[in-house]
Amino acid sequence: MKKSSPLIRFILLNILVSAVTTLAVLWIWEIAHPRPTATQFTGISDVSSNTSSPMADTNSSLINDAGDEFANEDIIINIRTIVGAGNIDIEYVEIINQGENPANLTNWQLVDEGDQTFTFPTLILNRGGAVKIFSKTGTNTVIELYWQSDHAIWQSGETALLLNSEGEVITTYSIP
Repeated sequence: MKKSSPLIRFILLNILVSAVTTLAVLWIWEIAHPRPTATQFTGISDVSSNTSSPMADTNSSLINDAGDEFANEDIIINIRTIVGAGNIDIEYVEIINQGENPANLTNWQLVDEGDQTFTFPTLILNRGGAVKIFSKTGTNTVIELYWQSDHAIWQSGETALLLNSEGEVITTYSIP
């Protein structure tokens, strides 16, 4: 038993040192990277570094079928990117909610210049949430929707439009 006693002390000391080190690193991280407050976002309409896809915020509330308010003027929905334009196997559009509140995208539309339209199913996009809309056929999931097209929707030089349920343009994205 005497031989294991120094070993147990060594293990306990290592656990203690590891715990203190981890707490110190987390404390330093919190000081260097403070969490944003809600007041820091008031009035911001463009928080994107992507200058090719301007964002617009809606000034009306989004209401679900039960009448609950999901969001207000803090809604900022952005077409983050269109990947693989012209290639049906990999082509998708990524939409992100950069607002402070969840956004009800039910019956919103994604439209190309040829008037091909994708209508969103019942979908609540949480703050910071993103969804990909693939052009090809597939089964919808929570983070991936499928246009169910048998050909590519997007082409280089084309502009994509995101419309809310009232048909108002929320944002556009020009494909490079």
